[in-house]
Amino acid sequence: MDNRRSTVVINSQFQYQYALLTVTATVVLVNAFLIILACLPGSQGFSLSTGNTILIACLELVLIGGVWLGCLFASHKIAGPVYVMVRQMEKLAEGDLTARVRLRRKDAFQVEAVAINQCIEELQGHLLEVSDLARKLEQQDAESTDSRETLIFSNY
Repeated sequence: MDNRRSTVVINSQFQYQYALLTVTATVVLVNAFLIILACLPGSQGFSLSTGNTILIACLELVLIGGVWLGCLFASHKIAGPVYVMVRQMEKLAEGDLTARVRLRRKDAFQVEAVAINQCIEELQGHLLEVSDLARKLEQQDAESTDSRETLIFSNY
């Protein structure tokens, strides 16, 4: 089974919110640093000439793009496993007891996936026990019905 996801954005609402929050925090921090650096008394600072302003703007755009892509790839390691877990739980709800959560090596929630798989295996074991007990009860019921019929017919 190929366990690779080809799309980076799996849960767009979560991943875009995560990336937007991180990009916003990065831009605010970088600009705060630049403002503090420019306003500190006694420091050389830097001049905000047109050339420097354009350079800073270009560097911030590159930074925004890099942080945005980095966040999408980082959140992919969270959104992907959640998607896989939900898909397998839906299969389990439909009665497919062979469903197992298989994640990529670097995905988040490895421990949780192992716990879910163990729970599914325990559930499968409990269901086997219940079906064995049901079969034994059916056999006992069939045997008791036969013995009652024999007892009733032998009295006549």
